[in-house]
Amino acid sequence: MTAAPGRVSEAELHAFVDGQLSDERSLAVAVWLAEHSRDGLRVDGWRSQNEAIQRAFPAPARERVTLAFRAAEAEGPLTLPPTPAIDIYRARRRRRHTLSLGFAFAAGAAAAAALAVGAQRMTARPANPPTILAVVAPTADDFARRAVEAWRTYVRDARPVEVDARDWAGLTKWLKGRTGLERPPVMMEASLVGGRILPAREGVSAFLLYRLSTGDLVALLAETGASGAGNYASAGVTARAWSRDGFDYALAGALPERRLDAIAADLGRAR
Repeated sequence: MTAAPGRVSEAELHAFVDGQLSDERSLAVAVWLAEHSRDGLRVDGWRSQNEAIQRAFPAPARERVTLAFRAAEAEGPLTLPPTPAIDIYRARRRRRHTLSLGFAFAAGAAAAAALAVGAQRMTARPANPPTILAVVAPTADDFARRAVEAWRTYVRDARPVEVDARDWAGLTKWLKGRTGLERPPVMMEASLVGGRILPAREGVSAFLLYRLSTGDLVALLAETGASGAGNYASAGVTARAWSRDGFDYALAGALPERRLDAIAADLGRAR
């Protein structure tokens, strides 16, 4: 279990409390706790819970002298800063016991179940499975693809939007609070039907539905980012993606490509 340099994840904090980290990583987490009092309080709370469980389910005490502590007495690159919190950590670590039998049983049962599922899947596979080549599309093209999927999902729905455009103040405030978009872009020769929020890879996307003067519906997907231009088309639905002012936009609709390109070009112009 590793974390990005300079950071300690919540999973590592739990592993630190449970004694599941390597000696080297335990020392790194201890240094982190010495410098981050909030995480130190959380770790103390978890440790208190473990100690309560250990009192309810006592186990033989075991003293484990780790290489990490012996490294302080030998010559080597591993050193500890003279921080009071490290001394506290050492004292607490010497007093810690093994986890309760209940937690060990649960972990073992989960591992056994995972192995059983994996074995079943492996036996179900053919002896010589065909080779599958996966083509990863550029990010902008993937964003355009998501706009096409959103158009197919919601345009023909009985309730395609969550907030109607007639509640303009509520819609703009809602979109800004959820996505950071100041206001829905104005589309020439089109009226805004309303909007909804869709999940994105990091955060959420604004889904805006417009009705053209011809009666056709087009969807505009917007989320923070800078992926650049991209295109996607499938089964008569086309999307064009671009970036402007820190947002990625993708316009999708079942329109002739020239018509869709003209609308996207107008929306993509800096204002």
